[in-house]
Amino acid sequence: MSNYLFSKTAYIKGVQCLKQLYLYKYHYKLQDPLSPETLAKFKGGHDFEDAYRASNFPFAVDIEKIAKNRNAYASLTKKALQKQVADIFEATFVHQDVLVMNDVLTRSSGKWEIQEIKNSSELKPTHIQDIALQYFVTKGVLRKELDAKLILNDGKNGYKILDVTTEVKELQPNIEANIKRFKNILSQNDIPKVTIGNHCEDPYKCSFFGYCHKSL
Repeated sequence: MSNYLFSKTAYIKGVQCLKQLYLYKYHYKLQDPLSPETLAKFKGGHDFEDAYRASNFPFAVDIEKIAKNRNAYASLTKKALQKQVADIFEATFVHQDVLVMNDVLTRSSGKWEIQEIKNSSELKPTHIQDIALQYFVTKGVLRKELDAKLILNDGKNGYKILDVTTEVKELQPNIEANIKRFKNILSQNDIPKVTIGNHCEDPYKCSFFGYCHKSL
């Protein structure tokens, strides 16, 4: 999948800090090593996602599992859509040079729906930003109206499903503006100068925290 400029992960980093976006794109190896706590959190998230998908979409096509490499994700997604597959995991789309992968893309209700799965009991602004970008890119490729739902942890070994379609649609102008701004930043030759501040740890600790703070 070399035909894109940045991914959903990079977009979320850019919302937090333009310098983080640039470093993630061009100086990836400068990131702080992942702590055992972070790795455990990632594993918990994957386990939660796998359990939800297995219990709710047992016959879905999983693009990640059938692909020989990541470069085939988008083409395999296109083939699954042509075959009118109802449920797809890791459906992959590129629009306006931005790559997204949907946790779940389903039309079992008769209309295309994106589901983003988060092992969190609390709805956070970054969750909305995440699925809003997916909506923008996926709709840009499919050219169809979509529904958007977030799957959260209900704290009782189950799930709570939130319909965030209205919020996601309201964010679309902001998403498009951010994409243009991020493309401009990534076209520059120099690392953006951003002052250290609260954003370094809000909403998440920056993955380049050590790099930016090493001279203090």
